[in-house]
Amino acid sequence: MKHILSLFTIIFCAVTSFSQENTRVNLLTSDASWGKEIISMPIHFAPQIPYKGVEEIRFAPNWSKQGKDDFWSYVFVWDINLNKELTATDLETYMQYYFDGLMRVVNKEKEKKLPKTVALFIKKEKSTNGNEFIGKLQIYNAFHTKDVMLLHCAVTQYYCPKKQKSIVVFRFSPKEFEHTVWNELNAVQLTKKPCEG
Repeated sequence: MKHILSLFTIIFCAVTSFSQENTRVNLLTSDASWGKEIISMPIHFAPQIPYKGVEEIRFAPNWSKQGKDDFWSYVFVWDINLNKELTATDLETYMQYYFDGLMRVVNKEKEKKLPKTVALFIKKEKSTNGNEFIGKLQIYNAFHTKDVMLLHCAVTQYYCPKKQKSIVVFRFSPKEFEHTVWNELNAVQLTKKPCEG
């Protein structure tokens, strides 16, 4: 866990100094073995994502360990000034900006042309919990494998019209949705009900 926190502290130290309010952000609950990171939005490596707010990330204990079931499995949430329902096209565009920007920052081989992120999302017709999507992303992993990898993704948007904002929860893993690691990802929950507080 210390390795994960140190790694992401280095990556995001150039973002800006977080306000005291942001350092106390606690949007998600997970057990103590999960790593945590807070990023202000707009995100410095993906400024094309046009929202203000905060991103909180929780990393599975073996996020950085290749060969483990929870390798590259993590959850993040956006608490942002998004005042409409997302579309599958929105998510595809934002995730392309996000991962292309992130990998460009992490990549040490500056002469290397990195493969672009490919994203595909489908909106669930019967959503029991907000605005729900499932998707797949093909990303370049500049952190560990230095190769293209496939990520499965589940997204839930809670739109709060009275507050003109949204809470958007993203869950990622290379493992298929039927794998038991998704039980661990789904156990990472919002600290309080969406649109409260």
